[in-house]
Amino acid sequence: MRKDLQLYGKIQARRKALGLSQEELAQRMGVSRQSVTKWETGLSAPDLDRLVELADTLGVSLDYLLRDQIDVPEASAGHEESAALPPEEKTERGPAAAADTDMTTGRRIALAAGVLIFLIGAAGLLTMWIFSELFPVQLVDLRGGVHTGLWGYVLARELNALFWAALAAVAVGLALSAFSLRRKKF
Repeated sequence: MRKDLQLYGKIQARRKALGLSQEELAQRMGVSRQSVTKWETGLSAPDLDRLVELADTLGVSLDYLLRDQIDVPEASAGHEESAALPPEEKTERGPAAAADTDMTTGRRIALAAGVLIFLIGAAGLLTMWIFSELFPVQLVDLRGGVHTGLWGYVLARELNALFWAALAAVAVGLALSAFSLRRKKF
Protein backbone atom coordinates (compact mmCIF):
# COMPACT_ATOMS: atom_id res chain seq x y z
CA MET A 1 0.00 0.00 0.00
CA ARG A 2 1.00 3.62 -0.43
CA LYS A 3 2.43 5.56 2.48
CA ASP A 4 0.53 8.79 1.79
CA LEU A 5 -3.06 7.59 2.14
CA GLN A 6 -5.48 10.12 3.58
CA LEU A 7 -7.63 9.31 6.64
CA TYR A 8 -10.53 8.05 4.52
CA GLY A 9 -8.29 5.75 2.51
CA LYS A 10 -6.65 4.39 5.65
CA ILE A 11 -10.01 3.61 7.25
CA GLN A 12 -11.22 1.77 4.18
CA ALA A 13 -7.92 -0.09 3.63
CA ARG A 14 -7.70 -1.26 7.23
CA ARG A 15 -11.37 -2.27 7.34
CA LYS A 16 -10.90 -4.37 4.22
CA ALA A 17 -7.64 -5.86 5.55
CA LEU A 18 -9.58 -7.04 8.61
CA GLY A 19 -12.29 -8.51 6.40
CA LEU A 20 -15.01 -6.26 7.81
CA SER A 21 -17.93 -4.86 5.86
CA GLN A 22 -19.00 -1.27 6.38
CA GLU A 23 -22.06 -2.60 8.20
CA GLU A 24 -19.92 -4.68 10.60
CA LEU A 25 -17.60 -1.76 11.35
CA ALA A 26 -20.59 0.52 11.89
CA GLN A 27 -22.16 -1.99 14.28
CA ARG A 28 -18.97 -2.27 16.36
CA MET A 29 -18.62 1.50 16.46
CA GLY A 30 -22.28 2.12 17.32
CA VAL A 31 -22.83 4.33 14.26
CA SER A 32 -24.76 4.01 11.02
CA ARG A 33 -23.32 2.40 7.90
CA GLN A 34 -23.80 5.78 6.19
CA SER A 35 -21.39 7.35 8.70
CA VAL A 36 -18.73 4.79 7.81
CA THR A 37 -19.37 5.43 4.10
CA LYS A 38 -18.90 9.18 4.63
CA TRP A 39 -15.67 8.58 6.56
CA GLU A 40 -14.33 6.34 3.79
CA THR A 41 -15.25 8.73 1.00
CA GLY A 42 -13.92 11.81 2.78
CA LEU A 43 -17.33 13.52 2.99
CA SER A 44 -16.99 13.72 6.77
CA ALA A 45 -14.54 12.68 9.47
CA PRO A 46 -15.20 11.04 12.82
CA ASP A 47 -15.09 13.29 15.87
CA LEU A 48 -12.23 12.84 18.33
CA ASP A 49 -14.03 10.34 20.57
CA ARG A 50 -15.05 8.24 17.57
CA LEU A 51 -11.55 8.52 16.12
CA VAL A 52 -10.01 7.01 19.26
CA GLU A 53 -12.61 4.23 19.23
CA LEU A 54 -12.04 3.71 15.49
CA ALA A 55 -8.28 3.31 15.98
CA ASP A 56 -8.90 0.73 18.71
CA THR A 57 -11.46 -1.14 16.61
CA LEU A 58 -9.18 -1.22 13.57
CA GLY A 59 -6.14 -2.14 15.68
CA VAL A 60 -4.05 0.86 14.61
CA SER A 61 -2.62 3.93 16.31
CA LEU A 62 -3.99 7.43 16.04
CA ASP A 63 -0.68 8.40 14.44
CA TYR A 64 -1.34 5.92 11.66
CA LEU A 65 -4.81 7.32 11.01
CA LEU A 66 -3.97 11.02 11.25
CA ARG A 67 -0.43 11.53 10.02
CA ASP A 68 0.90 11.39 6.51
CA GLN A 69 3.91 9.19 5.88
CA ILE A 70 3.09 6.57 8.51
CA ASP A 71 3.61 3.04 7.28
CA VAL A 72 0.60 0.80 6.99
CA PRO A 73 0.67 -1.72 9.85
CA GLU A 74 2.19 -5.07 8.98
CA ALA A 75 -0.33 -7.88 8.70
CA SER A 76 -0.04 -10.04 11.80
CA ALA A 77 -2.70 -12.67 12.25
CA GLY A 78 -2.91 -12.40 16.03
CA HIS A 79 -3.24 -8.63 16.04
CA GLU A 80 -5.79 -8.51 13.22
CA GLU A 81 -7.80 -11.31 14.76
CA SER A 82 -7.89 -9.49 18.09
CA ALA A 83 -8.77 -6.14 16.52
CA ALA A 84 -11.56 -7.73 14.50
CA LEU A 85 -13.30 -9.02 17.61
CA PRO A 86 -15.75 -6.90 19.56
CA PRO A 87 -14.30 -5.74 22.91
CA GLU A 88 -16.20 -8.35 24.92
CA GLU A 89 -14.66 -11.16 22.82
CA LYS A 90 -11.04 -10.02 22.92
CA THR A 91 -8.61 -12.31 24.69
CA GLU A 92 -4.98 -12.07 25.69
CA ARG A 93 -2.65 -13.15 22.89
CA GLY A 94 0.67 -12.06 24.35
CA PRO A 95 2.48 -8.69 24.48
CA ALA A 96 1.36 -7.64 20.99
CA ALA A 97 -2.29 -7.80 22.04
CA ALA A 98 -1.82 -6.07 25.39
CA ALA A 99 -2.95 -2.75 23.94
CA ASP A 100 -6.16 -4.35 22.65
CA THR A 101 -7.40 -5.58 26.01
CA ASP A 102 -10.04 -3.69 27.95
CA MET A 103 -8.07 -3.75 31.22
CA THR A 104 -4.53 -2.52 31.53
CA THR A 105 -2.08 -4.24 33.84
CA GLY A 106 -2.40 -1.38 36.32
CA ARG A 107 -6.17 -1.74 36.44
CA ARG A 108 -5.85 -5.50 36.92
CA ILE A 109 -3.46 -4.95 39.84
CA ALA A 110 -5.85 -2.38 41.34
CA LEU A 111 -8.72 -4.84 40.99
CA ALA A 112 -6.73 -7.64 42.63
CA ALA A 113 -5.66 -5.31 45.46
CA GLY A 114 -9.25 -4.14 45.94
CA VAL A 115 -10.57 -7.68 46.13
CA LEU A 116 -7.80 -8.69 48.55
CA ILE A 117 -8.40 -5.68 50.83
CA PHE A 118 -12.15 -6.35 50.76
CA LEU A 119 -11.65 -10.03 51.66
CA ILE A 120 -9.32 -9.19 54.55
CA GLY A 121 -11.83 -6.69 55.97
CA ALA A 122 -14.76 -9.05 55.45
CA ALA A 123 -12.85 -11.90 57.10
CA GLY A 124 -12.15 -9.68 60.11
CA LEU A 125 -15.79 -8.69 60.47
CA LEU A 126 -16.95 -12.29 59.98
CA THR A 127 -14.51 -13.52 62.62
CA MET A 128 -15.71 -10.93 65.13
CA TRP A 129 -19.33 -11.82 64.40
CA ILE A 130 -18.65 -15.56 64.88
CA PHE A 131 -16.96 -14.88 68.22
CA SER A 132 -19.85 -12.62 69.25
CA GLU A 133 -22.23 -15.54 68.58
CA LEU A 134 -20.01 -18.10 70.36
CA PHE A 135 -19.34 -15.87 73.37
CA PRO A 136 -22.39 -13.58 73.68
CA VAL A 137 -22.16 -10.53 75.93
CA GLN A 138 -24.63 -8.08 77.32
CA LEU A 139 -23.03 -4.75 78.05
CA VAL A 140 -24.81 -1.89 79.82
CA ASP A 141 -23.29 1.54 79.23
CA LEU A 142 -23.34 4.54 81.61
CA ARG A 143 -26.56 5.85 80.07
CA GLY A 144 -28.35 2.57 80.68
CA GLY A 145 -28.17 1.43 77.05
CA VAL A 146 -27.81 -2.31 76.51
CA HIS A 147 -25.41 -3.56 73.84
CA THR A 148 -25.56 -7.13 72.62
CA GLY A 149 -24.53 -9.02 69.50
CA LEU A 150 -21.53 -7.93 67.45
CA TRP A 151 -21.43 -4.36 68.74
CA GLY A 152 -21.72 -5.49 72.35
CA TYR A 153 -18.87 -7.97 71.78
CA VAL A 154 -16.72 -5.26 70.15
CA LEU A 155 -17.31 -2.87 73.06
CA ALA A 156 -16.84 -5.50 75.78
CA ARG A 157 -13.56 -6.78 74.30
CA GLU A 158 -12.35 -3.26 73.37
CA LEU A 159 -12.06 -4.14 69.70
CA ASN A 160 -13.34 -0.78 68.44
CA ALA A 161 -10.20 0.03 66.45
CA LEU A 162 -10.11 -3.44 64.88
CA PHE A 163 -13.81 -3.26 64.01
CA TRP A 164 -13.49 0.14 62.32
CA ALA A 165 -10.31 -0.94 60.51
CA ALA A 166 -12.08 -4.04 59.15
CA LEU A 167 -15.08 -1.96 58.11
CA ALA A 168 -12.80 0.58 56.41
CA ALA A 169 -10.98 -2.24 54.60
CA VAL A 170 -14.30 -3.50 53.24
CA ALA A 171 -15.23 0.00 52.02
CA VAL A 172 -11.79 0.72 50.51
CA GLY A 173 -11.70 -2.69 48.85
CA LEU A 174 -15.12 -2.16 47.28
CA ALA A 175 -14.22 1.35 46.11
CA LEU A 176 -10.90 0.25 44.61
CA SER A 177 -12.55 -2.68 42.84
CA ALA A 178 -15.34 -0.50 41.47
CA PHE A 179 -12.84 2.15 40.35
CA SER A 180 -10.70 -0.40 38.49
CA LEU A 181 -13.76 -1.96 36.78
CA ARG A 182 -15.22 1.28 35.48
CA ARG A 183 -15.00 1.84 31.72
CA LYS A 184 -12.55 4.50 30.66
CA LYS A 185 -14.32 7.22 28.68
CA PHE A 186 -12.52 9.86 26.65
